[in-house]
Amino acid sequence: MIFVSSANLVPGMCLGRNINFYDANTYAAVGLKAGTKLTDVIITQMKRADVDGAYIDDAKSEIRVISSINSEIKNEALSGVKNLANDFMSGGVTGDDVEEIKDTTEKLIDNLSASSDIMVNIADIKMYDDYTFHHSLSVSIMALAIGMEMGLNHQELNELGLSGLLHDIGKVSIPIEIINKPGRLTQEEFGIVKMHPVHAANHLLERRLVPPNCYYGIVGHHEKVDGTGYPKGLKSDEIHLYAKILAVADVFDALTSQRPYRTPSPPSEAIEYIMGGTGSHFDEQCVRAFIRKVAPYPVGTVVQLSNGETATVMANFPDQPLRPTVAVTGRPGVYYDLYHDMNCLSIVITGICDTKLAEENKTPKAVQVK
Repeated sequence: MIFVSSANLVPGMCLGRNINFYDANTYAAVGLKAGTKLTDVIITQMKRADVDGAYIDDAKSEIRVISSINSEIKNEALSGVKNLANDFMSGGVTGDDVEEIKDTTEKLIDNLSASSDIMVNIADIKMYDDYTFHHSLSVSIMALAIGMEMGLNHQELNELGLSGLLHDIGKVSIPIEIINKPGRLTQEEFGIVKMHPVHAANHLLERRLVPPNCYYGIVGHHEKVDGTGYPKGLKSDEIHLYAKILAVADVFDALTSQRPYRTPSPPSEAIEYIMGGTGSHFDEQCVRAFIRKVAPYPVGTVVQLSNGETATVMANFPDQPLRPTVAVTGRPGVYYDLYHDMNCLSIVITGICDTKLAEENKTPKAVQVK
């Protein structure tokens, strides 16, 4: 099984895993099961929905890909967040709305805990359009992974996951022309945007729908450790731990998502951006935990190397997510361990390979990775 970007999908390829996405043109969720043969229509739908890509069955590859998140739980989370957002817009979130989200949070924790040694697979959380809602899900998943790595207890993880799912609910009250504005926001427009965490947090806390810790996580996820964030300009220890964790997850997902005002950054560049902001924007301990739990190049991804070769990602290492083990294309039995092998120190991944993978002899025979 290999991961193929949407740009490289061709009719006749067979899905190796289920995928789900939202087709904005038809206003309908699309679910494709493993074994489905891709057609021009399906590929067009996926590209239109900004789906990153899909895992494809490949006879020459024996890679076993382990999913970090169950698709049914993802769908349940998205549905719950959408219901809550609709009630927020109509004037009042109910206790039933929040209980639904709490139940989903518990399932996300169980799902991630069952594979705690698995790094979060970016491809697992980038299968949806409808940015506001899939962003909330992605942030919650990454925040939980960070929280687990930092040793948070079960109650804390429940509060953190809930904060992640709800952190951007306030954005539904911002005019859509501001949210999707392709150019630079005016000071007045940015002032409106800056109030979204306050609107959400206050609405939920005043109705006693979330614990105080969730309030602090939601209201503070745009604060920066150097005090230049908003809405209060808090510094370092003044910022709640949940907010610090959410800040890392929020920025990473925002940078790697398609938006009207910019194209997505490669996951590797987003990770480097976050590492560069350690101590100014982001808390150091949260960044360290994040790096250990996120896989920017999922197993099965075909990548371009700085030496001109292409290769398939075979295994990721928590300490060095940008330097996995790869199997070299067209050279059976040749592998580069970019992390441990001193002879490979000069080789880096320069991007996702855009070679047409359906061509013969383009995909390496790979060993099984457990």
